[in-house]
Amino acid sequence: MSFRLRVQLVEALGQLNRWYCSQKAGRMIENPDELLAYFVRSGGAADFARRFEEAMGPDNRWYCSEFYRRDIRDPQILWDYYMTYGAHRATRKHYAKTAGEKLSVAC
Repeated sequence: MSFRLRVQLVEALGQLNRWYCSQKAGRMIENPDELLAYFVRSGGAADFARRFEEAMGPDNRWYCSEFYRRDIRDPQILWDYYMTYGAHRATRKHYAKTAGEKLSVAC
């Protein structure tokens, strides 16, 4: 099984998705098929794809390599670094871009 698929399954079957899926269903959900279906339908899979691409992308590779002071290309290390340090950078860029778009529309 590829690294990407393993990490995505961890998120889809994890506690956070289980909680959201259970809240939506109004009952505790433990069935992996239901959890996976909810993960895809609710946008979790699309969000994961975006974050995975950012984690494996050149910006995160650069920051991660600088952090470790050597060239990093291992997906596990890149993912762990992104989830620990990089995701907030990407979120901040997204909100800054969105805020800029809103300001230009309001003017």
